Amino acid sequence: MGLFTNNKKLCPICGNPTPRLLASAVEGQNLCKECAAKIDLLDGVLNSMTLDEFREYINCYDANKPLRDSFTETYRYDFGFFKGSLLLDMDHQLLRLGVVDTAFALEPSDIKSFRILEDGEVLYEGEKGNFRSCKSDIKERLNELKPRIDEYRMLRHQYEMMEEMRRSMEDSRRDDNFRRDDPDYRDRMTEPDFNIPNPVEKFAVEITLDHPYWKSFYKETGAPKFDSNQPSTIDYLDDYTQKTEGLHALAQNLMQIIDPQAQEQVIDPHASTRSTQSAPQAAPVQAEDPTVALPKYKALLDAGVITAEEFEAKKKQLLGL
Repeated sequence: MGLFTNNKKLCPICGNPTPRLLASAVEGQNLCKECAAKIDLLDGVLNSMTLDEFREYINCYDANKPLRDSFTETYRYDFGFFKGSLLLDMDHQLLRLGVVDTAFALEPSDIKSFRILEDGEVLYEGEKGNFRSCKSDIKERLNELKPRIDEYRMLRHQYEMMEEMRRSMEDSRRDDNFRRDDPDYRDRMTEPDFNIPNPVEKFAVEITLDHPYWKSFYKETGAPKFDSNQPSTIDYLDDYTQKTEGLHALAQNLMQIIDPQAQEQVIDPHASTRSTQSAPQAAPVQAEDPTVALPKYKALLDAGVITAEEFEAKKKQLLGL
């Protein structure tokens, strides 16, 4: 009975012939392709099942067939390249945890709650009778980073100007006396490093389920990042807004499946923190020496990095006017 024999082993579930190679197995017994195609389980669950437990699973899976057949995708949220997707059928109020047609179609009764997180903090959450959105303090966090970003952009602009001047000098100096160990070349300006942290590192979607074979779902998705050459709080806020609007749409659609009658409540978890701050985050900027800071911001103005209005506002702030 070798590898190429015609006498194949039979599936312990349905009795069909099983593959000779790469077959899924339960309790050491290979499954046929038809039964293996019905597996929609978390990694590792199949390995711990007995044959009787797997037969119960097959019965549950077969009972889900009418819902799978009726599932028609009306909304999709993609977590990123090779990270998977959530599919929703809003017409039939169904959820699918993946893009394959063989995945379970989950009903409202299968979904207990969801949370959409920003670096571990709740951004949106919902359950039957409750739907909450939390206001973000992203603008305040970006305002804290803006002085550092402005300084980096000024240094980056100065560096690029110096490099352009140096390249022009090299092009014009073709004599044999020019060497790369020339002091004018050796003492070149060091390229500034961008080491400003992004305000948000990641988002995550967490769904708690009440299903015989799916108890939870968790996927992370990336957050916007600063452009390391030309960082901009405005551009970052635009990217952040686009990202969170997409997550908000996902939350609204999930809530429509769980409880279409639930009203969205908006809360501000950062309100108490802001109310106890007697001085805004501008204090570090006010502590700057105006004789040092003003030339820096004037250079930013001349380079077109900031507007005249922004320069005047910064000057008044530094001078305490």
